[in-house]
Amino acid sequence: MRAPHFIQLSRIDKRRFITGCRHGLVHVTWGRMTLRFSQDEFRLLVKLVGRAADDRLPNTARDGTLRVTCRVDEDCEIRIGPLALLLPPSEFQAFLGAARDAAQRLDEILSSGVW
Repeated sequence: MRAPHFIQLSRIDKRRFITGCRHGLVHVTWGRMTLRFSQDEFRLLVKLVGRAADDRLPNTARDGTLRVTCRVDEDCEIRIGPLALLLPPSEFQAFLGAARDAAQRLDEILSSGVW
């Protein structure tokens, strides 16, 4: 039996979820937007989001074209090159949880040999 093309890695609801595909990409769907990352880029994004959330605010974590900025009582910004996702603090925390869960699930899937 062939493994599915897409595997859901994490889901908050029908408009906010993260999937992985056999081509080695991670698809982050948030509202109407879907961003695609290589597995390494996604792991880096998870690390930066976690660093921005865990440090004292205001804070910016950056690596190459990925930048995450959080300010006290303001929207957090996840910037990927020219695109930005603005999230209120509670939604940013939901994104962080979903992204961490997705990274863990991705590692489990890759080590299982499903793909």
